[in-house]
Amino acid sequence: MTTITMPRRLMRPISTRPARRGVLIGFFATLLAGAILLVGLSVGVMLAARGTVLAGVTTGGVSLTGLDRGEAIDRLSARLPSLSDGAATITAGQVSQEVSFADLGRRHDLDAMVDRALAVGRSGNPLADGLAHLRAFVHPTSLPVVVHPYDEGAMKRIAAEVAAAVSTEPVDAVVTSEGTTFSASVSRPGKVVEAVAVADALAAASASTSPGDVRIHLEPETVAPAVTTGAARELAATANAIAAPLELAIPGAAEGEEPIEIGSETIASWISFGATDDAPYGLVLDEAAAASAVEALAETVDQAPVNARIAVASGGGLGGVIAGQDGRVLNVTETVEGLVTTLAERGAGEAIASMPLVVDVTEPAISTAQAEAVLPKMQMISSWTTYYVPGEGNAWGNNINIPARDIDGKNLAPGEWFSFWDSVGPITEERGFGYGGAIINGRSTQGVAIGGGICSTSTTIFNAALRAGLEMGERRNHYYYIDRYPDGLDATVSIFDNWVTDMTFRNDTDNPIVIRGFGGNGFVTFQVWSVPLDRRVVITDPVTSNHRAAVDTTVVDASLAPGTSKRIEYPHDGHDVSRTRFVYDAAGNLIHRNDYFSAYKTVNGIVHVGPSPAAEETAAAADDGGATAGDGVVPPEG
Repeated sequence: MTTITMPRRLMRPISTRPARRGVLIGFFATLLAGAILLVGLSVGVMLAARGTVLAGVTTGGVSLTGLDRGEAIDRLSARLPSLSDGAATITAGQVSQEVSFADLGRRHDLDAMVDRALAVGRSGNPLADGLAHLRAFVHPTSLPVVVHPYDEGAMKRIAAEVAAAVSTEPVDAVVTSEGTTFSASVSRPGKVVEAVAVADALAAASASTSPGDVRIHLEPETVAPAVTTGAARELAATANAIAAPLELAIPGAAEGEEPIEIGSETIASWISFGATDDAPYGLVLDEAAAASAVEALAETVDQAPVNARIAVASGGGLGGVIAGQDGRVLNVTETVEGLVTTLAERGAGEAIASMPLVVDVTEPAISTAQAEAVLPKMQMISSWTTYYVPGEGNAWGNNINIPARDIDGKNLAPGEWFSFWDSVGPITEERGFGYGGAIINGRSTQGVAIGGGICSTSTTIFNAALRAGLEMGERRNHYYYIDRYPDGLDATVSIFDNWVTDMTFRNDTDNPIVIRGFGGNGFVTFQVWSVPLDRRVVITDPVTSNHRAAVDTTVVDASLAPGTSKRIEYPHDGHDVSRTRFVYDAAGNLIHRNDYFSAYKTVNGIVHVGPSPAAEETAAAADDGGATAGDGVVPPEG
């Protein structure tokens, strides 16, 4: 056996690991080289196609290779079919409405399509972009069309217009009136398509890339009317029942006093229809108008209470009692409430033809029982008489006696005021008054004032009331002093246009007062009757001052016959006078004080004489106070 010894290094075992490592290294190196080559190729392509669409890119079948943004937009605009052509016809029920795609604003979204084309191969990943570029050489990139289906504002507006055009709103029944009769119209349901439904349908139709017309069918929704025919007819029937004539009975009406009727026209005018608290459409009653109508009835319904009166006896003194009467005042608030309730009950089906008014009873200040109780205690507590000369200046006494008769029997309740002008009747010739004397502008006049001389009546009753101790009111002295009246205690009255001079006093006692007036031939008397007042009246004597003497003057009057004269004005001396009245009660307490100051003017006498030497003698006779023939003038009446 032969043994061969090999060198140790020749005997090392053979290993396969280095071979595998080399293969892997070579593979990855190849990949790396390919990637570098691909990236380089991609970069080169991108550099070559900077700002343009890469090769092989089409949109909607239109090649955009090598085009920049503007060129791509122009090519797409020119070659793509228009999406603004055509229209959508919407039909709802029997109504159709056409909407053009152009009005909706449908069009190709050119910017979006060009953005997509330019983005091909430009993701920002070099490797991916390189692969895309290689693939583009073999398989071109085809991009879809991008559609802008509509403009939001246009869609909202058009959808609302179409919805309104294809819809029919429900028609509510209404109640109308002709005269006093109410009737109802006929209601009709509506067919309504909402604008949202129209917008959804148009949005779906306009999202298509087809430029052709489309038809859209929408089913309208039936909408019932808010007020049906039946409901309106019920309201009309209710209104007709309410508007029937209504009688208003007056509680405590006197015999022969008829009820007040509110006519159908008036009640119908209070009725209208509209929203109420309970329903969208109902009967509305104008309570304010009803209240106004009731208020207007007060003039007819209201009656002042009538005091019981103490009559006067024809021969003098007092007679029996004339019964008083309660008054009534319409209670507007409660009457309106009752009226509204009655009309509501009518509307609910009750047949009501009349209702009572609500009135408040007002009692007289002096009841019949009070007058009957006080009558036996009545006495004459004061009296005053004025004497005068009947003549032309007082219509031969008529202007004095007629107002005395008017005042005779006048009753004053406790607290009531006496007014001279309110107590006498109209000063007319029909009643017997005549044109007499009056003081106008400081001069005595004759035949120019109807009722001249009536101041004798007012002065007489003033003095009677003054001495009865009553509360005195308005009083005014004459322009000049007339000597048949107490100095400083006269009371003139007059009416000139809107200027009134009155004489007043008040019954400030607890019992009624009765005034008696008597007129005779040359005198007038007034008496005050009441329960004795236990009052003491003190009237001071007149305190005079500022005395001024009047003079008589003569004026030649060519209209007078020679030797004759005519007195035009009597002379009246002027002076001032003060007098005071004190009234004390039973305990001696002062209850009234009246200070009367009268300033009487000076009035010079005037005598007209005829144009002859004898006129001087006539004037001298006039200075001595004598009256000549044909004078015909009596002392002026106040």
